[in-house]
Amino acid sequence: MRWPFVVACLAPVAVRAAPSMLNQIPTTDLVPVGQVTLQLQNGNTEVSGRSSVFHQPQLVPQSEFGLPWNLEAGLDVAPSDPPHDYRPMLNLKWNPVREDYRVPAVAVGATQLGVGFIPSYFLVLSKTLNYQQIQYQKFRAHHRNVKLRGIRLHAGMLRTSNAWRALAGTDVEVSDHFVVYADWISGARNSVSLGGVLVIDRQNSVQASLLRGNGQDRLSGLLVGITHTFDLAHPFEW
Repeated sequence: MRWPFVVACLAPVAVRAAPSMLNQIPTTDLVPVGQVTLQLQNGNTEVSGRSSVFHQPQLVPQSEFGLPWNLEAGLDVAPSDPPHDYRPMLNLKWNPVREDYRVPAVAVGATQLGVGFIPSYFLVLSKTLNYQQIQYQKFRAHHRNVKLRGIRLHAGMLRTSNAWRALAGTDVEVSDHFVVYADWISGARNSVSLGGVLVIDRQNSVQASLLRGNGQDRLSGLLVGITHTFDLAHPFEW
């Protein structure tokens, strides 16, 4: 389970340290060209029992690289047979359609590409509800201190284990340093989640969310991730 926000030209500078996915689902966001995002996240999300995340977090190192031609590629190391057998897996995302006033952004991609993992393929669309206001404010130099917050919706499809799943989510920028994330994946073994990202600065952020399984009547999961982003041209500027 992976993925964390870069709204291309719409995002404020402070938010660029936040992840390029929601809690569970991909978005159309990409890591900017020439930048790398590193994240450490728990692979085990269970909150109860002796095999819970508190006893066996199964930490998963993740990385995303911003490439030319609207591409993003990633390399992760995760247990193919939890909690052991850590192996590398790849992911790739392409953003062929950028958002404008009427057209949502579109992204397609593949994740969990590696020996011992079940590959997944996705199509997702993202739309900023207050896009026009944000674009207009970009040209109001005398009102730069009056900032409009971004509100986005995401929807798409995920293909994994020979089954199609529906994806839905939203992110709401509450302030320069906090973004609320909520998303859902259909299927009895998947979850609905609510959480957010604390953006510390341009390079660092912390993401956390609570999950409730679609087939369960209780809080069933916890996800926590720490993210650092740096520019390949200045790799030692932490």
